[in-house]
Amino acid sequence: MPDVSDTNLLSLAFLQNRPAAAAALLQDFTPENCVEFLREVPLEVLIPVIDGMASWPAARTLSLMPVELTADVLRGLPDAEAETLLRLMSNEQRAAVMAQMPAATAQGFVNKLAYPISTVGAWMDTAVPHFTLDSSVDHCLDLVKRQQTHLGGIVIVVDGRHRLVGLVEVEKLLTSDGAAPLADLLNTSVQPLSARATLWEVEHHAGWTLFPSLPVVDRHNTMLGALTHSALRAGTARSVDRTEGQLRFSILTHMGTAFMVVLGGLMATLAGIRPGPEIRPRPGLAAPGDSAQESGDEP
Repeated sequence: MPDVSDTNLLSLAFLQNRPAAAAALLQDFTPENCVEFLREVPLEVLIPVIDGMASWPAARTLSLMPVELTADVLRGLPDAEAETLLRLMSNEQRAAVMAQMPAATAQGFVNKLAYPISTVGAWMDTAVPHFTLDSSVDHCLDLVKRQQTHLGGIVIVVDGRHRLVGLVEVEKLLTSDGAAPLADLLNTSVQPLSARATLWEVEHHAGWTLFPSLPVVDRHNTMLGALTHSALRAGTARSVDRTEGQLRFSILTHMGTAFMVVLGGLMATLAGIRPGPEIRPRPGLAAPGDSAQESGDEP
């Protein structure tokens, strides 16, 4: 029989090497049991496991963890997933967790949480840099390199009042003279996205044929961030994920179905009967309350 330390090592190895499988098992336990099991797990192992769990059980588990640990986990997750989990927490829990984050990170979440989950504002990237009209190509590239930031495939240019003026293609930026002002390279024909527009309203925006990201503005044309096309796809697929991806059988249901399939095949073999088509579990069943809780993503 393995001792406790051997068991812990095996569990850690399973979490580290099979995070998706571990997540699928853990989300069938109570949040209290999950926290008890995961509280000593190293952060770099814990993050992929939480990322693999369905949104509601992941949020319930994180809500019971120390707020410092929850904040660290959320910072390690993709922004869209971290935002979803924050939306599922109570107002008090959410505020406590964001208080443990760097001010800029917390403010970014605050900005996006102000918008319903189905809108552009909830999925925009507020960390994308923007530049003024008097910035040069060299200045732009130097800032990106020093801050190790990403452009999202576009360079956003604003005026002195922080209002959108136009975009510069990254390819044009890289092939232009370093001293050239961004004002000379502008594309002013692309219309920005409204932060309060739904994702479905902007799905066929003409700008997607030209740029991988589009600027997001408020009703005064003030720059707020950018929406990548990949974020748009993720957001529009979220409703499908809720109705299909989040539904799952319990472990006992899986085992019971498998047992009946095997037993039926064995009896048919013993009786000399050719087995019929393989019986497959019927999708669409979930533990009571799962669907109702998942629909609570949007406050």
